[in-house]
This record gives sequence, structure tokens and C-alpha cells, in this order.
Amino acid sequence: MSLPAGSVSSTRATRLSSGWTLASTTPDQFTEAAELAGAPLDWRPAIVPGTVAQAIGPSDLDGHEEYDARDWWYRCSFKVAASERPTGTRVRLRFDGLATLAEAWLNGTRVLESTNMFVAAAVDVTDVVAASNELVLVFRSLTRALEQKRPRPRWKTKLVDHQQLRWHRTTLLGRIPGWTPRIQPVGPWRPVWLEVVSGPDLVRLDARPRLEGTVGVLPVDAEARAWSAGARVDAASLRVGDRDFDLTVEHEEDTTRIHGEARIPGVALWWPRTHGTPVLHACALTLATTDGPVTVDLGRVGFRDVSLDTTNGDVRFVVNGVPVFCRGACWTTNDVVSLSGPDDRLRRTLELMADAHANMVRVGGTMVYESDAFYRTCDELGLLVWQDFMCANMDYPTDDAAFRESLEAEVEQQLRRLQGHPSVVAVCGGSEIEQQAAMFGAPREVWTHEFFAETAPRLVAELLGERTPYWTSTPTGGAMPFHVGTGIAHYFGVGAYLRPLEDARTAGVRFGPECLGFSNVPEPENLRGLDASAPPHDPTWKHGVPRDSGTNWDFEDVRDHYLRLVYGVDPVELRSSDLERYLARSRAVTGRVMAHVFDEWRSPENPCAGGLVWFLQDLRPGAGWGIIDSDARPKPVYHYLKRAWAPIRVALLDRGLDGVRIEVHNETAAAVDGTLEVSMYGPGSVLTTRATKRVVVGARDSLVESLDAMVGHFTDSTYAYRFGPLAHAAIVARLRIDGRSEELSTFRWSALDTPLPASEPRATVRLHERGATTLLEASKLARDVRVDCPGWTPSEDWVDLAPGEKREIALVADRGSEP
Repeated sequence: MSLPAGSVSSTRATRLSSGWTLASTTPDQFTEAAELAGAPLDWRPAIVPGTVAQAIGPSDLDGHEEYDARDWWYRCSFKVAASERPTGTRVRLRFDGLATLAEAWLNGTRVLESTNMFVAAAVDVTDVVAASNELVLVFRSLTRALEQKRPRPRWKTKLVDHQQLRWHRTTLLGRIPGWTPRIQPVGPWRPVWLEVVSGPDLVRLDARPRLEGTVGVLPVDAEARAWSAGARVDAASLRVGDRDFDLTVEHEEDTTRIHGEARIPGVALWWPRTHGTPVLHACALTLATTDGPVTVDLGRVGFRDVSLDTTNGDVRFVVNGVPVFCRGACWTTNDVVSLSGPDDRLRRTLELMADAHANMVRVGGTMVYESDAFYRTCDELGLLVWQDFMCANMDYPTDDAAFRESLEAEVEQQLRRLQGHPSVVAVCGGSEIEQQAAMFGAPREVWTHEFFAETAPRLVAELLGERTPYWTSTPTGGAMPFHVGTGIAHYFGVGAYLRPLEDARTAGVRFGPECLGFSNVPEPENLRGLDASAPPHDPTWKHGVPRDSGTNWDFEDVRDHYLRLVYGVDPVELRSSDLERYLARSRAVTGRVMAHVFDEWRSPENPCAGGLVWFLQDLRPGAGWGIIDSDARPKPVYHYLKRAWAPIRVALLDRGLDGVRIEVHNETAAAVDGTLEVSMYGPGSVLTTRATKRVVVGARDSLVESLDAMVGHFTDSTYAYRFGPLAHAAIVARLRIDGRSEELSTFRWSALDTPLPASEPRATVRLHERGATTLLEASKLARDVRVDCPGWTPSEDWVDLAPGEKREIALVADRGSEP
């Protein structure tokens, strides 16, 4: 377990975040910090933690310079009073992340060289620190480093411009043309600390919670160095919740070993949010020392059991003995310029995900390892985390001794950091490495590396547990890594590959760590920096539309394909004649398509056990892949997915000649008793058929019902037989749960290209002490109804309404808005 700064009560940690300045030079213009004295450099205020782009870049995302092309120097001054470092204490500098080729000097003495932005470093500077100090950092030009002659890769990728990036442990964000802004992250992107150690210095701490039946077990194994002559640890105890457990203390030559375990019968379990409560337990280590008690804050831990069911080729996560259908999205970053962003925004983004009934987020290999706050928040919200190592698409030189040592240190350090987080349930060697090799035509024996196939899984088993699911790369499995019917798959059949909607049912996807990927149009008021009335072919609009390198199409073309398929309109003609209607339907279509895919995947007859949408959040304003925009506001697609991901969900599925099938899914721990109602409406919004049935859906079970069986006569509900004109425009299934005022409803439209009778839904807004609600009413069928209430965000939006239906929707005041 890697402890955040300040976790040990006897170590005073001070963040060095003020007084920084920066300047740039040509590559290798200066080799030592001392050479800066008197040099005519343009020193400007810097942000630490932060990046060069954050400090000096323009406000727009496209005016940044090539930060990799220059050397960047940072410096700051700080004081350390004699009273702050009593005799016998140790002083160190701690760097949580330096991007990427970095050196550090304290008072003119070189104290650090770092070549990996993902590895934190702690440097003892006891003999160098003074009352007044100057700390200087330099970040060397990555462009210059890429000029070094190195062996060629066994395969190439179009993901990045320069193949030799594979030699450098840095993020690909900012270096991927097509879908990330060209803002290379350079600088001290994670905090810099001054630590004064006046007590036990923990050099190793392993604390990995596990579950044995109903007993929560937390073993602790730590090593501490003596901090002064004659100092020692005499006793130790572990507190979990309100219970204390004695530990064993053993003195060795220059260290003290502390070990033992807590065992808690009947412990309250940690669950993913869709299946239970994510219970966490405060945890601390107390050391009785010759200088008094020392407390080590281990944060909050959770007890859960995670395994992988691979029966008949399945890829299904089982948590605490319960199979879980995983859904969610792929994380990008809280802020593309700084790679961090404020913690309150991070929490708001993850809460949006949780509110949409997602239960898993993937931190992919093209991004960065996330902050401690990210994993703590996922723990609290009950969001499972799929964690990639930061490797993607390239032929990494793991046979090179220096590179291998750096990568191994990175992986071990990151796994120790993730040890105590119950949310982390899966680890992967990286993104699309095997796929890229196979698509390039490389032979199977070089698709992966010994490091990913042997070393990495060994470290995962040692540090996270032998049952932790691990994959060498994603996708993987099958004759080709990218075949979707075996192993884990990046599914873009419905999506980039323009497959019909039925492909989601027939493809046989087992688990999709990436899927769908549409250009999702934001609400008009969320198009920051863009002209909401600009046509989609306008260059400013196209900046926000992602594309894959080397293609002659983008993901707006993909969305237009499904706009034609689902709504039966010519997208070019529609946007030429009625731009507002084109954008409205574009906002709705990706949500309808994604909801359809997840309804198919959640069906008991489908082998799929989960899918993670590519992306959660856009990297820039516009119609990007995100289901929320770059300012962390929901797009229309978010609301369609929120309904499809609900723990209790009613779905209507087209089964061709067998008619419409009604499915009710219940992921909760309690059975659901209620009334299932199905209604069919003709093209004129006239009710033609209605049937009800008392149902019981068992805990964590599904109910499957034939619509024809419920109705009791032939309806041609899928319009498969075509005896005469289409008899119904919409089918509505409702579940009224006993004891609850709200009801769950799902619409199936027979033909979205069929115009509905003119309908003007009414909305009434009501203010109350806790906020506000709006009551929607419709006299006729209405689809894709949007709530537009400036200053307020609806908890549900883009809804369908049946004749006579009343739906109350909560409104949440935007920041700064008054009721």
C-alpha cells in the first residue's frame, strides 16, 4: 500500500505549491542549474502541481505550442526553520509525478533524475537542505530525445506520430492526432512535497483486504526504519472500524517488521452500487514508540470477493458470489490541460456516472494513472474500476534493461497504491497492443511480451491477490484479438463499423471494455466556444468531432448512418433544410441506439456480461465521444443510458416472428412485487390494446414475458407478418412496484420515421424547500421530449410520453442559480 503524503502523524508534509516560476530554453542549452544564474531568461509564474500548458498556454485548446520541443525550467524558494527540523529528524523531497524527462537540484546539488512520469520519487536531502533553499527542476525536450537512433519496432501504429514514443514512459494524451488536443503534458503534474520525518519511516507497507466466507481479513506486513539513535517501535495495533487488533513487532538489523491481521466475522461487505451498499471501514495503524504514539492513517478499506466466471467462454465478474452485469464508460481525464483538475469537479463527474446507474469505469492505457482522490471516490460511490497499465498499441522494448526496470518499478508502485481500494477489480496490461500487432500482420508469437504475459500477472497476484482478473491486453482472445465472440472485445460493430442494430444480439460479445463510440451532440447551451448554429461541416464544429488517424471518415459520419437507419431520414438533406431538427434528432439517435444495445446485452439469452462506452467525458467542447461534455454536463445520450442502466429495468425486445418480448431485470437484493402493464397505441395515439399482469421478479433475477401471451391474441407487435397497414405506433410497458409511487416505463416505437400527431406536452414547474420539480403531461404520444429550464438541470430528460401520462421530474439548481 502506498500512503498519501501526511498519512503518518510523525511526518510533517508541506506541499511546495507557491512561488514557482518557469522559463524555457532550447534543448540542452544548459546542463546544470548553476548555469541559469545571470542568464537572460523570461521567468513567468508557474502552477505546481500543473503543466507548462496550464501556466502559459492560451485559453483555447488549439493555440498551444509544441511543449515537447524545448527544455522547461522551474524554480522556487522555500525556508525551513531550525525549529521545524529538530536534531535527529530526516528531511526529504517527494515528487509525486514529473512529466517526463526530469532533473532536480536543491541548493545547486543534483538530487534527482527521472525518466518516467508515472513513478513517484522520494529523495533524502537532510545533508543538503538549509534555512533558505532553492529548488530547480528541468524537463528536457522529448522531441530531442526522440531523435536518438534506436531499434525499429516489430510493428507500427497510426495512433501516434512518432513510433519511438514507445521508449518513453509518458502519457499519449496530447500526442494522439485525431482525438486529443495537441497539448503535450510537460512539468510537475503531481504535487511536490517537503517531508520532515521525526518518527518511524515506513519503507514498505502491504495491507490487502480479503474475504474468507463471511469473515473480513486485513493482513498487515510493514517495515519501518529507525528515525534516530536509540529510537524503536515497542508495540503496534491495527484498528478497523471500532475494533483493535494487536500486531507482532520484530526487530531486525536496521529495520522493524510489523505484521499480523484483523479478522472480522460477519463483516459488512462492499458492493458495486447497482447491487448493494459500498460499505467502507476506517483503518489505522498505531505504533507505540520510544518517542510516543505514532498513527498511520490507512484510509478506508472495503471487504469484497471478486472472481471471474469463464464458464463456456463467458467473461463475467462475480462480486460476493453474485454475477454482475457491468456497464459504464472509459475515463479520460478530469482536465486535458493539467491532467488533474480540481477534486470537486472530479467528484461531480463520478457522481454523474453513479447517478446514471453505471457500476464500472475503465482507466485506459492511453490516459494516465488517476489520482488517489479518484480511487477513493470510486470506493465511496461503489464504482468498479478496470485499470490498464499506461501502455497502448506500441511494441514496447521490454527487453531493454533500463526500460524494463523503469516499467517494472512503475507497475509495482501503482499496484501498491491500488492495494487498499475495493473498487479496483481488474487489471490489464494495456490497450490494443495485441490488436495493433495482429492488424499490422505480425506473427502471433510477438503479439505480446514476456513482461505482460508473465511478470505483470505475477505482480498483480502478489500485490492485489491471486483472484484478481488480469489480461495481457485489451482486446484479447480468439483467432484474432479483435474478434468479438471470444475473450474481451472492443465492440464497435454497432458504431464505427456501421453494422445493423441486430448485430448487438448476434455478435456474441462476452465483455466490451470499449464499445459503441459515437459523436454525441451536446445540448445547445453546452457548446462552449462553438457557435451552436454553425452547420456540422463548419471547421469550428469539426474540431470537436473525433476521428481515427488514417481514415477518410469521422464519427459524425457514423452518427449520420444511424440517423438514416433509425429515423429513416437523409441526414444531408435534413441538415441542409432544417438544421435545428437535424441536431435534435442527432442528439436523440445515439441515445436510442446505445440503449437498444444495452437492452440486448442485458437479456438472459445474451452471453454479454458488460460494456464500457467509449468515452465518459469529452476532452474538448463539441460532439465528441463523451456521454457528458468537457465541462462535466450531461449530454442527451446520458439520459437514454441512465434509463437503460437502471438496476430495475423494463425492456421491450424485437424477436421477429415471435413478436415483442418483455424483460424485467431486478439487480437489487430484494424481490420486486408489482403490476406489469402493456399498452399499444395506434398511429393516431389511440389506445388499441391494454393488458396487465401481477408479477414477482426475484432478487437479482430477470423475468421474461411474451407480449402476445400477455395480450392473449395476435397483434403483429413487430410488424413482421405485414398483414395490412401498421396497426400500432408505439408499445409501452410499465412496471408499478408495490409500495412505490413512481413507475418504470419503456417505449418501443414501431417506426421512428413515422410522424406523430401534433402534440404540445405541458410542463408545470413547482418550487419547494428541497429544490424544484417539473410535471410533464401529454395528450398524445410524444417522443424525445426535452426539459428546457435555464439554470436548472433535470434529473431525467429526453423522455417519451404516452397519452394522458403525467411524469414528475426533479430539477437541480445549477451552481450559482437561485430557486
